Amino acid sequence: MKNTLHTLLKQLNEIGLMEHFDFEGATVDQLETSIIKRNSLVLVSSEIVYTMVKPYLDEETPYIITTRTINYANLREILEIPKGTRAYLVSDLKQSAEETISILEETGIELDLVPYYPQKRADESISIAITPGEPQFVPKTVTKTINIGSRLVDISTLIEIFNFFRISPFSAKAHLSARFMQSVIHFSKELSNEIFRSTLLRKSLDSIVQNIDDAVLVYNNENEIEVLNKAAMDYLNLSSQVQKQNINIMNPLYYQAIKNLSVGQENFVEINDITFYMRKKRIMVDDQIYSTLIIFREARDYQKIEHDFRFKAKQKNSMARYRFDDIKTASVPVLEMIKVAGRLAKSDSTILILGETGTGKEVLAQAIHQASPRKYETFVGVNFAAISESLMESELFGYEPGSFTGARKRGHIGLFEQAHLGSIFLDEIGDAAPVIQNRLLRVLQERQIMRVGGDMIIPLDVRVIAATNKNLKKLIEEGLFREDLYYRLNVLPLKLLPLRERKKDISLLIHLFSKEFQEKLGREPFVFTKEALTHCENYYWPGNVRELRNVVEYVAHISGEKVYKEELPINDDGLVTFDSIENNRELETIKNELIEKGFIQEVLMILKYLNETHVMSAGRISLLNHLLEEGYVFSEQQLRYRLKILHDYGLIITQRGRGGSQITDKGTKFIEGNETFL
Repeated sequence: MKNTLHTLLKQLNEIGLMEHFDFEGATVDQLETSIIKRNSLVLVSSEIVYTMVKPYLDEETPYIITTRTINYANLREILEIPKGTRAYLVSDLKQSAEETISILEETGIELDLVPYYPQKRADESISIAITPGEPQFVPKTVTKTINIGSRLVDISTLIEIFNFFRISPFSAKAHLSARFMQSVIHFSKELSNEIFRSTLLRKSLDSIVQNIDDAVLVYNNENEIEVLNKAAMDYLNLSSQVQKQNINIMNPLYYQAIKNLSVGQENFVEINDITFYMRKKRIMVDDQIYSTLIIFREARDYQKIEHDFRFKAKQKNSMARYRFDDIKTASVPVLEMIKVAGRLAKSDSTILILGETGTGKEVLAQAIHQASPRKYETFVGVNFAAISESLMESELFGYEPGSFTGARKRGHIGLFEQAHLGSIFLDEIGDAAPVIQNRLLRVLQERQIMRVGGDMIIPLDVRVIAATNKNLKKLIEEGLFREDLYYRLNVLPLKLLPLRERKKDISLLIHLFSKEFQEKLGREPFVFTKEALTHCENYYWPGNVRELRNVVEYVAHISGEKVYKEELPINDDGLVTFDSIENNRELETIKNELIEKGFIQEVLMILKYLNETHVMSAGRISLLNHLLEEGYVFSEQQLRYRLKILHDYGLIITQRGRGGSQITDKGTKFIEGNETFL
């Protein structure tokens, strides 16, 4: 609507956004004749309006659907309506009417509000209508209309605008925080003496004040404290029972700073070695000074906010979201790997994660970053398989202005520079082109880079985590990967097991994914039948955890309360058993090597004992005693050697200290295939 457009443009101008950006406004009807310029950001007033606007936008045109709130300064007439009165909330669309009702209810308006829009039939028993700037839609049966004005843009959307253009909304120039606070002050100025003292309005105002991060203090003309939020209580060391007491009860240093602060000014004030950003305003009622408002906050908070916004604006994938707790597993080898990864996270050495596609290499990389001393710094991820060779060099190392045709006029900061002080994740490193491998080797050796087209050496402090699903040693033999780069990367190796080697995790992950999609889709709970679960446990899972998640998402859409085998989007071609070709070959090799060493019967007795014992693990003493009963006499050193061999083959997990030894799934399979030797 034109009036809504006018109101929004006026608001953006009043809070100073037009000092930073060029705005053009249009209604949906005008879009046929208007041209949306390239590289423009489009603000859309609601979800429904976006469906109307979408045909006029290119797929690459960035947009923000605004979050809007009511103009609190226009609530005076509504507050005079008796509690519980039935009234229309009139808007041009049903969704807009319902959103406005929700906002009013959250504010504390206790009316029975009914949404009304042009397509709805009027109820003649309702005589009062409230509308956010759209009185033309009020039904003729209504005798009293209260126009509270079009809904305004909320501060969250204003911050999104600044963030999109990578400008801090809390910088000295933007001053968005201070200007938005003026709307709260304006709200207070518009209140009449009678309404201000009402219980309902006090609840609303107190809720607003208490939820402001800044410290807020209001005192009247007699210097008596009227309003004090929790942040102010903490700074001033006062309790909530100080209302109506004189402000001179506070710490003398704060009292003196407040009294010396000029009205209408914003100053930095140092108190007890802490620098505060402090503002002082008068609250006027009927052209009379009613009270004084003090708003203050530590200056370092604004610095932190600005740092956080710059940090988030660097790159959309510069945040590590996952921790080790997010890696859900019941597999002993995976749990052991996570323990090792937790220890490796404490160092700055390069880590190489090996694992098939879909095993969660980036999740592990992010968890390592989150457990490292660099967790509060940037995590930058780059996928070598997703960026073309021609762009990779400039993306990784950046470039100087005018380095090549199409380069940005101001140059470009590369991903390595963005990751300075943090971690960089080099995913699918096996796909790196030879020229990139050469430059990566130098970065890992020298910990410094040079931008494309530049001549200045830039030192780096960055932790490198690389990952691949390829056999790098084989690539080295084929001349496709540098051997010296491999050894620079393979400092601290970690291996992620494929899903088929951690069968215990399949039912666990199915349960977790089922719960996730049940909540996401708002559907009833669903479970896999025994046949469906067995089918999943015997499947090869070439896509690993990612493929399993896709399968659960699929059945979440099409199945009822139970998921049957026939509904699974996987076929029998991918089924495997314990005698699968790949696993069988590996176990056959292990068997032959143990026969050659003369250990086959001894290790099978050890594995059998570990498999049959009902405790989680067994120590060397209990193993020695058991073997002695079976007729095998070993020294502790001989047993330790045999346990090391089994651990190296992945048949057992040997824990340090008194943790003992525990058989793996692979060890259990080995027993089943070699029972003839027992």
